[in-house]
Amino acid sequence: MLSKKLYPLILITAAFNAQAATINFDALQPFDNYDPVPAGYGSTADVAVSYSSLNLNGTTAYNDALLWNAGYATLNSAAFAHTSGLLLSITLTAINPNQGVTLESFDVAAYPGPGNFTRNASDLRVVDGTNPTNIFVDYAPYAVPGDAPHTFTPGVTAHSIRIILGTDWNNGINNINFNVAAVPVPGAVWLFGSALVGLGLTRKTRKV
Repeated sequence: MLSKKLYPLILITAAFNAQAATINFDALQPFDNYDPVPAGYGSTADVAVSYSSLNLNGTTAYNDALLWNAGYATLNSAAFAHTSGLLLSITLTAINPNQGVTLESFDVAAYPGPGNFTRNASDLRVVDGTNPTNIFVDYAPYAVPGDAPHTFTPGVTAHSIRIILGTDWNNGINNINFNVAAVPVPGAVWLFGSALVGLGLTRKTRKV
């Protein structure tokens, strides 16, 4: 039987336990080049994923992103904006309002490849999914390599996170790693934990 003193620790550990997931477009193969990414692809029970191609002013041009097989450096597949000149937008949103999404990493590569070929990403940002003017990380301008993917590791957490890549559709993305963790009201957790600790101490005192 577990000691009552361990209950608060177990509850707190469970509350902050992160669930990791990866959006890998390779799993959609076989597909034809220029096929759209299926709506909601990569969504989990805790995170909703959406794709769109945006105009430069942030309005939606297409409610999708497109797929490509091998050719973006050494990536087996990649997603890119519907038309060159647009912004690829991938949004990850926690379904539970008491949860947050942490964007751990993603790969970006240029087409054609392999070879020492680069294409400039004039826009490469990680922003707040509910307020895109709130920029978490801005990597642009960035010379995207054509010989090997570059892995970006923003490590940012928010209820909703959006990756924006543009405006050359010869820049593609894959291997988007994220996790989600329940983050209850801290005071409630600690008060509940303290109550259990107090209960354990009270009972111990009564036994003496």
